[in-house]
Amino acid sequence: MNVDERYPGADELLVEATQETGLTDFGAGTESLVEGLEVFLESLRRDAGLDPSTDPLVVGDIRRRLANRLLIEDWYAQHPEIGTLPVRGPVDINGLPRTGTTALANMLAIDPQFRSLRGWEQKYPVPPPVLGEEETDWRRQALIEENANLPAELHEMHIYEVDATMEDGETLGLSFHGQQFTLPVYGYHAWWRGCDMTEAFEHHRRVVKVLQSQRPPDLWLYKAPHHNFHLEALLAAYPDAKFVMTHRDPVKSVPSWASIVSTIFPQSAQPFDFHRCGAEVSNHLRTGVEQAIAARARLGEDRFLDVYHRELVRDPMAVVRRVYEWLGLELTPEVERAIGRWQQTNNSSTHGSHKYTPEQFGLAAAQLRSDYRFYTDHFDVELEVDA
Repeated sequence: MNVDERYPGADELLVEATQETGLTDFGAGTESLVEGLEVFLESLRRDAGLDPSTDPLVVGDIRRRLANRLLIEDWYAQHPEIGTLPVRGPVDINGLPRTGTTALANMLAIDPQFRSLRGWEQKYPVPPPVLGEEETDWRRQALIEENANLPAELHEMHIYEVDATMEDGETLGLSFHGQQFTLPVYGYHAWWRGCDMTEAFEHHRRVVKVLQSQRPPDLWLYKAPHHNFHLEALLAAYPDAKFVMTHRDPVKSVPSWASIVSTIFPQSAQPFDFHRCGAEVSNHLRTGVEQAIAARARLGEDRFLDVYHRELVRDPMAVVRRVYEWLGLELTPEVERAIGRWQQTNNSSTHGSHKYTPEQFGLAAAQLRSDYRFYTDHFDVELEVDA
């Protein structure tokens, strides 16, 4: 079977979703959804080069997201009062990946005054979770099992916590406008970097209203390094958003992220091209910080707090206190103690050492230093590696 026959067309998938659910309303922004889906499918055919054994998982994710989109609109039809719910914030942690976004977000997520966007509720948002019933929620239990079965090398690279806020790839994926760097769909990534995300973030807000409808509070905490590509579209949907941007020497962060994505990509039909992966990752991330710097100049610096990886490693609690002070929120002694316990459990040596080199991905420290000089100079990023 050739690659064109392996992946259904967008129209076919939309029809299948309506037949499966018995529903027909994909909600506002359907044209944008279809555009994203078509670009994604074309990139799967042209760029991904995946082994056929991956097809059930890849196409299954598409079908699940389309069904979820229909189910969300049906939930609104049954519960129209959800549309009037207030959404506060969010506090949005973004920046280059591998710069401390996960650690900072996981610490803040301990505080019950924040509402985290969790992975298990993103994957299956309907019915929304119910306060007091989450411990036994099958979706949460499934993610616990999934995390436990991840390869040890992924646990060495990343912290996996079931109730912490997580990247919103699934939520934006309902509009097929997620970054989607879990697959080597490089053509789709190039389109996504410059696409209009306005309707995707409007739908994003619509989804989180469903999720908070039976599970307060309504002050949202987001963590998504990829938000730095589209800050203005996010702000259009969330006018009260405040951004915490994390920073680290790209000579460390860029190869580290290339290592992670090359590990989570599904099996390729041919030997995987690590050098292409490195080049794509570096170009992608460089474009993101370029767009973030330009957007910050238009939006105003008062919406942004910069946090540096080195200071997060040296004194994480000092960083947490600074974030709370900037947000004007109370850090209670009880929450501070809980965050302290988290820090002791999740120090840099807890989960093993993430081993990688830039050269594995065709990257050179000197070239990365040059390519990202505009970024390190702009934010006065402390350099960790001589190049």
